[in-house]
Amino acid sequence: MRGSLKILAIVVAVGLVGVSGELLANCNEASTPANYPVRQCITAAGTPSWFAAPPVGSGPVSATWWTLGFGNRPVVDPSAGANVEPTGGSGFITGAISATNHGTWIGNDSGNLTAGVATGAPDGGLDLIPSAPGGPGTLCFSFGASWGLPFVDGCADLNRTYSALGGAGQVSDNYLNIYWSGQPGVDFYTPYTLVDSPMGVLLTEGSNKNFAAAFFQSTTRNASPDDIFDRGWDMGAIDNGLPNPSGGNDNIIPWQAIPDPNVSAVIDPGDQSRMLSLSWSHIKLVHDASNRLNPGATLDAAANNRHVLGTPAPAGVGVMEQPELCSYLVEMKPIVGLDCDANAPWVSAGAGAAVPCSTGLAAGAPLSTNVDVAPNTCVRLTTRLGRTPTVAFRTTAGQAATNRVQNRLDAEAGNFGDVGYQVSGTVRKIGEAFLSAKPVLRKATIAQKNLVVEFETLGEFEAQSFDIVAKDRKGNTTVIATVECSQCSSGIGAQYRVDVPVSTLRGASSVYVVMQPAGTASESIDITREGPTPGRETKRR
Repeated sequence: MRGSLKILAIVVAVGLVGVSGELLANCNEASTPANYPVRQCITAAGTPSWFAAPPVGSGPVSATWWTLGFGNRPVVDPSAGANVEPTGGSGFITGAISATNHGTWIGNDSGNLTAGVATGAPDGGLDLIPSAPGGPGTLCFSFGASWGLPFVDGCADLNRTYSALGGAGQVSDNYLNIYWSGQPGVDFYTPYTLVDSPMGVLLTEGSNKNFAAAFFQSTTRNASPDDIFDRGWDMGAIDNGLPNPSGGNDNIIPWQAIPDPNVSAVIDPGDQSRMLSLSWSHIKLVHDASNRLNPGATLDAAANNRHVLGTPAPAGVGVMEQPELCSYLVEMKPIVGLDCDANAPWVSAGAGAAVPCSTGLAAGAPLSTNVDVAPNTCVRLTTRLGRTPTVAFRTTAGQAATNRVQNRLDAEAGNFGDVGYQVSGTVRKIGEAFLSAKPVLRKATIAQKNLVVEFETLGEFEAQSFDIVAKDRKGNTTVIATVECSQCSSGIGAQYRVDVPVSTLRGASSVYVVMQPAGTASESIDITREGPTPGRETKRR
C-alpha cells in the first residue's frame, strides 16, 4: 500500500506541473503530459513490456530517448526548463536575432532526464522504475513517462507546415503519415504539428560493457479526422525482443554486449603507419516492425534526395521505413605521454571508418572494415544508434543570418540526424617503437587472497611473454607469474590482468613487469591492499 501511495503522489505532482503550463516541455498540441505517453509497464494490449535485468557486474543504469532524425543528446535546452520560446516542433530555437547567432538546435529528446521516477525537476527521471512482473533488476516506463514531462528537450510533435517543405497551414506537405486518407495529397488531416516520427530508447550501465535499445512508432489514429493526438507510444508492440513469459509479443528488451572488435594490424614499412583490420558482430535491432507508408512523399534535394521521413521507396514514417537505425564508426585520437589525449575529441579514423547497418541485417552478422592510422594513436569502435546525419550544423563566421535560416530548415527536415546516442568498445593504443619498448604497470593490489596485477602495452612488436616479478625490501626478486603476449608483433597495444595467489609473494613489497625476450621492464610500484569497508575502522593488533 505504501508503494502505491508513493507512485500516486508522484503522478499527481507531475500532472500539476504540466497543467500550470510554465514548465511543460515544448509540446505545441499538448495541454498535459498525458497527451504524449510512453507506455511500457502497462500497455494497450494489456501485456506489459520491460527491459531485462542487466548482466551481473553492471553498474548503475542510465536512460535517454529521442525521436529518430531529431535527437541531439549533447545540447540541452538553455532555458533550463522555462521554455521561453517554442521550438516549433523541430528542436530548433531561433533566439534573439544577432550577427553571431546561428540558432540553437537542442533536438527532440529527453534532455538531462534519465532513469528513475519522474519528479518534475531538471535532474529527475523519465519514470523508468522497477518492473513488478519482470522481477529483480528489470525496468519499465511507468505512468509518468511522457514527452510532456518538464525538462524534456523539444517534443515529439514535429512541425510539418513550413513552406520550405512544400506545406502551409493545415495543408499536407506530402511528408506526413497517411493517418486517415488513402490518397496522397488529398484529405490529409494536418494540424500545426503532428506526432509522426518513431522514437528510440537507449539504456547504458556504469561498467560501459552493455546496453539495451529499442525503436518503435506511435500508435495509429484509427482513421479519425477529429483525432489530433494519437495514443502515444506503446512498447508492448515490440515483437523481436525476448519472449514475454505472459505470452503475446516478444517485447522484452534484452541487454547486449557493446561491440568490441577483434583487431589485427600490419605495419607499413614506409611511413610506419598501422593498417588495421577490425571485425565484429552486428547488434540486434529491437523494434516493433512498424510500417506507416506514405506513397505521396516527395524527395528532398537538401537531404541527398532522401525523404524527410523514410527511404526513397517506399516512403513513410514507420520503423521499417527509416533509412537506418544504426551505424558503426572507427574513431581515433592521439596518445600524449602514455595515455589517450584527454583534451582531444574522438574523430573519424578516415577512409573505411564508417560502416552502415541496414534495418534488415541479421543480429550477429559478421562485419568488418580496414583503416590506416599513424603510430601513437588511440582507436575504438563506436556503435551509433538512430539516423546518420547528412549535414552539419553551420557556424561559419559572418554568415549568421544565412546559417540561422538553413539550420532551422535542416532541423525541420531531420537532416542533422541523431547525435550522441552511442556506445563505444575498448580503447586500443597503437604506440610507436619507442613507446612500445616497455610495459606500463597500472595496478598491484591485494584483494582477498590474490594479488591483482594490471598492466598494458602501447604496441607489441617482438614480444613473446611478460614476467610478473615480485621484489622484497632487501632487493631480492622472484618471478611469480608469466603471461603470454596478446598482440605480440602487430604493433597494437593490449591490456592485461593477472591474479596471483598471495602465498607466492613471500614478503614482497613491490612488483614490476618484464617483457620477454627483450628484457625491458616497467617501473616498479608498491603493493597495496584494498581499503576497509566504508564506515568501518580497521583494528590494529
